[in-house]
Amino acid sequence: MIPDDVWQVIVEHYKKYDNVTYDEEAKKAVEHQAKVVNFDGGVFIVVGNEFDVFVSQARQGKWNVKHEITKVIESIAKDYPTAIIQIQKDNAKSLRLAKHFKFNEVSRNDGLIRLEKQLWAV
Repeated sequence: MIPDDVWQVIVEHYKKYDNVTYDEEAKKAVEHQAKVVNFDGGVFIVVGNEFDVFVSQARQGKWNVKHEITKVIESIAKDYPTAIIQIQKDNAKSLRLAKHFKFNEVSRNDGLIRLEKQLWAV
């Protein structure tokens, strides 16, 4: 389940960047179709080898990021040779964090930066 405060962060994110508004039905669809990994103050939403992370306003900057991201990357590595994350170009903190985890930029499109990390060789 996605906590309500984190869902609000998700809704605000997509409203700001994609001008899309999501309701409770969308929340249920995400919970049904994606792997939702909860942690103290946020969630990872994983679909295949692509993931995103959303953190509640109250917990931003106050959670054990390295441990939680490592667990998600390790779970993706069980099934895929590459992990993917897409980050808005103005999200400097997330970009720094992705680069810390050795994600490399592969493309840019409409302000969205796609980064990939090789997990194992095919």
